[in-house]
Amino acid sequence: MAKPKVSSFEAGPWTITSVKSHILRSKCEKGLENGCQVDKDDSCVVCRFDRFLELPALPEMVFGDNKLTIRHCDGYGIAFDTLEALKLVNNHCDLLKVADAEEWAKARAGLTEVKGVVKPFDWTYTTDYKGNLFSEGQHELDVKETSEKIDVEKLKSPEKIHFYDEIILYEDELHDHGCAVLNVKVRVMASGFLVLQRFFLRVDGVLVRINDTRLYHAAQTNYLLREYTSRESNIKDLKIPPGLLTDPNKLSTHLPVTCSVTHKLTMPLTTQTCS
Repeated sequence: MAKPKVSSFEAGPWTITSVKSHILRSKCEKGLENGCQVDKDDSCVVCRFDRFLELPALPEMVFGDNKLTIRHCDGYGIAFDTLEALKLVNNHCDLLKVADAEEWAKARAGLTEVKGVVKPFDWTYTTDYKGNLFSEGQHELDVKETSEKIDVEKLKSPEKIHFYDEIILYEDELHDHGCAVLNVKVRVMASGFLVLQRFFLRVDGVLVRINDTRLYHAAQTNYLLREYTSRESNIKDLKIPPGLLTDPNKLSTHLPVTCSVTHKLTMPLTTQTCS
């Protein structure tokens, strides 16, 4: 089996690393019951997902090794990880409004392959994951809610991109009646770096939802801004061309915001000088 593709780029004191690999296997050759050690560095990804997730079913395509890491040379940072994202999927109730779920099931009552889809867990795999902070020593990012916002318009200005990557964390086609996709993109410029993690959900004929997490760091500043925004609408309430329903970039401007929060991630004062 091919080894994961690892790409790294240094942006000042930060090292940005992306890992892209194959789709998670359906099961481990040994399994937890036969002594597969999930706590070791060479642990089985399949068994790690089985152990730490309580979902009745995983998305059709799970990229278990895929990850984006933003690490400061002092040993702290933030990562965007498939397993951590799936941990926030509700594993005991359906978060889609009952009326919508019933409408979706009723509209496709004759399709036998759909009958087993609606289960007592969030079968849309919606996550409000915003990345997970980590620290390898005594220093860590200080997180506080803020009224500051990322200047998106400024980021639209033409600027040379020194590093870019896109990583898919998981995807599901909802039995060919929509899609649920979580991916993360990163781009590095001389002025700083920007990360966009996006969860896009479309349940055909029923609902669309976009959860965006943007992380921005301006070079030579001592903080990062992390902005989370959730947008959602019933499809019947949208007065847009049908083609936009498959284009989250264009669709997002037509969806009402249901939740928005920004955090300021302040870098610690350290005596260590990174070289």
